[in-house]
Amino acid sequence: MRIILFTGKGGVGKTTLAAATALLSAQRGYRTLIISTDAAHGLADAFEVELSHEPQKILPNLYGQEINSLEEIEKKWGEIKNYLTAFFSSQGIDVLEAEEMSIFPGMEELFSLMEIRNYNKNSDFEVIIVDCAPTGDTLRLLSAPEITGWYLKHIFPLQRTAAKAVRPVASRVLPFPFPEDKVFETMKNLTIQLAEMKDILADSRQTSIRLVVNPEKMVIKEAQRAFTFFNLFGYMVDLIIVNRIIPAAVKDIYFKKWKLLQTEYQQLIKECFSPLPILSSDLFSQEVVGKKLLAEMAKKVYGQRDPTQIFFKQKPISVEKADSGFDLLLHLPFVTKKDLKLSQKGEELSIKAGHYKRNILLPPTLLHYSVKGAKFDSQKLRILFRH
Repeated sequence: MRIILFTGKGGVGKTTLAAATALLSAQRGYRTLIISTDAAHGLADAFEVELSHEPQKILPNLYGQEINSLEEIEKKWGEIKNYLTAFFSSQGIDVLEAEEMSIFPGMEELFSLMEIRNYNKNSDFEVIIVDCAPTGDTLRLLSAPEITGWYLKHIFPLQRTAAKAVRPVASRVLPFPFPEDKVFETMKNLTIQLAEMKDILADSRQTSIRLVVNPEKMVIKEAQRAFTFFNLFGYMVDLIIVNRIIPAAVKDIYFKKWKLLQTEYQQLIKECFSPLPILSSDLFSQEVVGKKLLAEMAKKVYGQRDPTQIFFKQKPISVEKADSGFDLLLHLPFVTKKDLKLSQKGEELSIKAGHYKRNILLPPTLLHYSVKGAKFDSQKLRILFRH
């Protein structure tokens, strides 16, 4: 199965480009599903059809799905939500407010994204296109499996053991309800599912991310930060798509300054993201909705190319043999030495790059070595493991 995630700053046109890609994929003969994980669904509007929580046929080979996030939350978070609501209520918080507080920001998109795991296990779809939430939300979503995986390994066993020991006493003396075993079981199952989803999303043989940008300074900056994050967490970006370029045929003096700026920013995008392939789409003279205009956009972007191909293959993380040990390499563009902090504790390597932090569980081979230094090498962080 081929999985392609589209993301970018809000308003850059990622939903439209995801829809156009899915349409071309289906026209190429691939059985294709396009999913929206954005809380503000736009796929139905893009295709001008009705979509629901279950896959709906749009065209031959093409199906669409706008996931009902509330239903997914109830299915995957119900037990924990009920406990948290009871806990907050026991502290004197209004029932409605307690209900709201039991659902954390970004949870709707996260549980929607987990549909990928289900389709990967048992589905006859060949291609899944995901219209993700705007960049900031996507970053939080894609770091969730890493965080919960760490929780499952380090905290969950301790909490559950402690809970069994103190529950008989705690339930009588504590001024709040103590979690039952089923709450811990739900948390464990959810964490395992998130870890499985991480494995799927980080598998560069089937999954890649496409960053949609406009030729604008703030959009490019956000895309740079996102690109750094994706590489740090081991997710592969295979393509940059520059959207809404003013066509050369537009001669109106009003657009002269805009066209000059866009030319500068297109060059900046090439310099920033090289050697990543960069494709582009012109600014249309009307809103791109409906199958005809989506097909036209897909043709402008991809030409004769297969939209499902992996356009660029570069592992964000790799290990190389060295004379007296090993080197761990991370592709980290847009990061300077002063932004980086490294530390090792047992089998965990902690890497902080600017505002982002990741704990990497080291492979067994590297556990016999210690971090002896690090250096930048062609936008790659090279961490030296030596005896």
